[in-house]
Amino acid sequence: MKISNLFHNPGLKRLFRIFLRKLSLITLWLIFSGAAIYNIQNQDWHKPIRLIKDDVQDYYIYASAIVVYKDYNLGQVYQQLPNEVKSNLGLFKNEKTNRSYPKMTMGMAALYLPFTAFAHYVLVPLMGYPADGYSPPYKLALLISALCFFFFGLWQLRKILLKYFSENITALTLIVIAFGTNITWYISSEATMSHVYSFALVTFFYRMLERWFEKPGIGLTALNGFVFGLIVLVRPSNIMFVVLFFVGGNFVERIKFFLNNYWKLMLMILAFLIVWTPQLLFWKWVSGDWFLYSYGKEGFFWNNPQIFSSLFSYRKGWLVYTPLMVLLFVGLPVLWIKYRGLFWQVITVLVLATYINSSWWCWWFGGSFGNRPFIDAYGIYAIAIAAVFHFVDSYKKWLLSAAGVVVIASFVCLNLFQTWQYRMGMIHYVSETRESYWINFLETNLQPGYYENLVFPDHEAGLVGYYYPPGETIVADRIKMKAKLEQLEPYLLERFKKEQLKRLSFVSGAEQQNDLDSLASIEARKDFNAYTSRQKLNW
Repeated sequence: MKISNLFHNPGLKRLFRIFLRKLSLITLWLIFSGAAIYNIQNQDWHKPIRLIKDDVQDYYIYASAIVVYKDYNLGQVYQQLPNEVKSNLGLFKNEKTNRSYPKMTMGMAALYLPFTAFAHYVLVPLMGYPADGYSPPYKLALLISALCFFFFGLWQLRKILLKYFSENITALTLIVIAFGTNITWYISSEATMSHVYSFALVTFFYRMLERWFEKPGIGLTALNGFVFGLIVLVRPSNIMFVVLFFVGGNFVERIKFFLNNYWKLMLMILAFLIVWTPQLLFWKWVSGDWFLYSYGKEGFFWNNPQIFSSLFSYRKGWLVYTPLMVLLFVGLPVLWIKYRGLFWQVITVLVLATYINSSWWCWWFGGSFGNRPFIDAYGIYAIAIAAVFHFVDSYKKWLLSAAGVVVIASFVCLNLFQTWQYRMGMIHYVSETRESYWINFLETNLQPGYYENLVFPDHEAGLVGYYYPPGETIVADRIKMKAKLEQLEPYLLERFKKEQLKRLSFVSGAEQQNDLDSLASIEARKDFNAYTSRQKLNW
């Protein structure tokens, strides 16, 4: 058979038409398969530093307590945990009741719960590991949960996009969100963090809320209240998504709609409160109060938002490590022209997220690839990105479209490569600078000078809203300063000791010389430590 005859084969033509009609669905499955295969190859559930660590330990403790240890008294549960878990898990104790609690709310635990039960009652017996809540079967189950929510979030996003855009635009947007943003890291190496789950819940809530405004049935009303309750329980600052009730349509008409359906709003609030009931009861039991602020000294500085740093800094700038999100800003005027209601939804969420995230005391949000809290709203931002693709496609210029695809593919490859670099330690989790970023840019091995140009953030200064203090210097300068102080240490100690001897002799009178020497040495060491601290700050 001639190759040219293949193009005239009716069966192949039919298959090709089906492929084009289902392009976004096929893309979705390919994305999910790629994420699943990558995680299977990594087998992070066998690695002690993966999946259940850092914030996840605080999220997960509720689920392991209920499923594995059958106890809500976290202080007692803590005593039964494996030693390696106890050494990394920090619980607080309430001063009034002496009862223990974690920093995080229990929203993630609610999402983990069925998967933790599956691990405990199915995977652990099959795989023969200890039933301690932290062995590989539990980690594997949590990874499965993340992959399920990732798929669910993309599925909902596909449904949203197809309402306004074509199959090919939707498929390209799904690829950009999944492999062209920092969500890639949070489905490949830190999948059990909250962001993929929040992405899925927020995207689902957005779609269900739009359906509710079209047809406010009782089931849909309760579902929206339930899902929104979960969104806030997972990450309380995400209560900002309540704004979606008021933007996207005529504001006056929305108010009239609420007044006409006030009892359904009451039902939605009830569903929200039902989701929060276990958390409120736990707080009441732990502290005696219905509400407990569990973040200690950590908080927001609303009058000092670090917006520029949050978006553009090399330490953790969102657009530095997820440059394809520039398309979001390009898409805003397109939405304004063609989809005014969508414009107000996207811009309102973007402004709120930027302000709230950059007002948090630790605007860089600890160790992460890029500025991670923006991920939660990617399902909404994707609408503006799709609008850009639709605008370019409307010109029907194949050369323009091809050039655009090449550019998008290049940035997707950059994101995948930098995600790998981050895992390999060539992008620092918290201390990147302009110099260290470009030293390792597109490199496959650590380059000389990388470590010396890192700057470790001053968390104590951040807690009081003081950013980029003089003490935050590059590692190379700290090394120089340390060497200089080590050289000066004997001289300074001797000098401080002489000063203390004069002072102590005057105060103590005829004390024995040995006692004075000993006391002067102790005081000299204190003076030297204070001097060292001052020099670090001045440096």
